[in-house]
Amino acid sequence: MDRRRFADWSLKVGIGAAIASAIPGVLTLRGKARSAATKAVEPGDRLVFALGQNAGQPVTRGGFSQNEAVLAYPEGKSDNHENLVLVAKLDPAELGPPLDMTGTAEGVVAYSAICTHLGCTVRFSEEPMDAAPFPHIHCPCHSALFDPRHGGVVMGGPAPRPLPQLPVRLNDKGEVVVSGPFTSPVGVKA
Repeated sequence: MDRRRFADWSLKVGIGAAIASAIPGVLTLRGKARSAATKAVEPGDRLVFALGQNAGQPVTRGGFSQNEAVLAYPEGKSDNHENLVLVAKLDPAELGPPLDMTGTAEGVVAYSAICTHLGCTVRFSEEPMDAAPFPHIHCPCHSALFDPRHGGVVMGGPAPRPLPQLPVRLNDKGEVVVSGPFTSPVGVKA
């Protein structure tokens, strides 16, 4: 076999091997996308703590205090990052439009924890600052500010729209349960 034929044969074998090695990865990604789509948050899902010593335990009315928030997932659906929720307990007297009041329970409100700017995970703070002299949600990536008392509206920064609210209720045990779908698409989707 001469050099030209050997080089041509080697190139074809190399390309074939590269394609063959990529196939399992592509199939895995397709499978994850399908399973994530089927494990979206649904009414009736109990919210459980996403982090800390209570991870996996139900979020309850008494599990956190007023002007505090926790990150949570619907039980059994933590593999879908778009299900990450920030659950806050606020003074019910301070809640108002455009917040969907029927989606709150005794001051407990829930929002997608995915920033609408670039998809970073948002945080809750009760530390007053100039732009937010009250408990607020902020994105540490690009300083977007959201008002949890009024429907997660944007108060500052580059976020193009409010955080989607996730309607919740309390069951007989005081556990936070999803009562409806997100009010708008989660994350950077328009």
